[in-house]
Amino acid sequence: MPRPDEPSSAVAPREPSVPTAAADAEVRFSAGEQAHTVGLTEQRATQIVKQSGNARMIAFLAVLLIVLFIPLYWLYDIGLPVVGFGGRLQAETQDQYVTDVSRGYALFIANCARCHGPQGLGGIGPPLNDQAKLYNVLTPQGLAGNGHLNPGYIQSVLTEGGRMVCGDANSVMPAWLQPKGPLNYEQVNDIIDFITASKDTKFVYQPAAEPPATAAPPVDEQGWRDPSYSPPPDATPVPACWRAPAASAAPGTPAPVTSPGTADNPRVIQVTETGSLSITDASGAPVTQIAVVPGETIQFQVTNSAGFDHDFYVGSADKLQGNAVDGLAGLPVFSTGTQNFTWTVPTDASGLQFACTLPGHYQSMHGDIVVQQPGGGSGSPAPSASPSPSMSMP
Repeated sequence: MPRPDEPSSAVAPREPSVPTAAADAEVRFSAGEQAHTVGLTEQRATQIVKQSGNARMIAFLAVLLIVLFIPLYWLYDIGLPVVGFGGRLQAETQDQYVTDVSRGYALFIANCARCHGPQGLGGIGPPLNDQAKLYNVLTPQGLAGNGHLNPGYIQSVLTEGGRMVCGDANSVMPAWLQPKGPLNYEQVNDIIDFITASKDTKFVYQPAAEPPATAAPPVDEQGWRDPSYSPPPDATPVPACWRAPAASAAPGTPAPVTSPGTADNPRVIQVTETGSLSITDASGAPVTQIAVVPGETIQFQVTNSAGFDHDFYVGSADKLQGNAVDGLAGLPVFSTGTQNFTWTVPTDASGLQFACTLPGHYQSMHGDIVVQQPGGGSGSPAPSASPSPSMSMP
């Protein structure tokens, strides 16, 4: 079809047989001049080539970044032990372990220190901070070893109590794992982590405040086990069973009371409850008897130097040993400082004792109330307590 500005004669048919367009032929659309010409300048062509090259370079760099990132992140995650780089996972594992150890120490102080001492040096219970017992409890890789206080052994004792060690039904070591005890599985594991932790494990302990509104300063602590310890060639094996030391014999009758106390002027008796689970006087000598006069008034000044819980009560031996302190004169549990209470001696004070009644404390923290007559003569002392039960956890 001819363009609008061309005469119809300018279009020659390709074949003679093709008829020429009639004047009344159907009008058809035609494209403009711009549809018949396409042009690229040199600048545009150069720009297209550059854009194509840049796109390929960006794609190459993206692929290269991914290829390099994957192995680098993998090394960052798992570390490179050959050069001493532990990696992120090892660092997070160590941080979690330190957290578990610090929780275990807090649980130990709250539940175990009353018998084993706050530093594991023993008392009513056996010492735990003993390098011979802690030797090889963990391998250098941190796995359970075959040492005496290995994790499996501690787990069994905390699950069943001291009776499982030597079959001693009278062991005062209770079961701690639920449902037989108060602690859940995670808390028991935290205690095990603390007992087996090395001295290289350092953490911060936040003591409980007394009273709670007063913030106690944090304390830097560390594990007990010395990784470099090796038993000497002539060392004897740690005994399978531990027995509490026998109580010392009671001394003679205490000095006579020369000035019995009155309601207006009580007689002051000062005693100290120690971290080694003993009751001493101001000079540090053990107190196993206290002389009293019927009807006199006494003010007990009781100091707790242990840093963990003690109480102090006066009553019959069966109630004190069984911690049946309801209605008894004395002081409830406290962990530090000096507290006072006033007691009027009953007319019949025979058979009375003074004691710390917490589980495991009574055996070494009790004494007899010795009744004296106003003239200084002594009456019958309280009967001695039955032999102390044993603690079967070494």
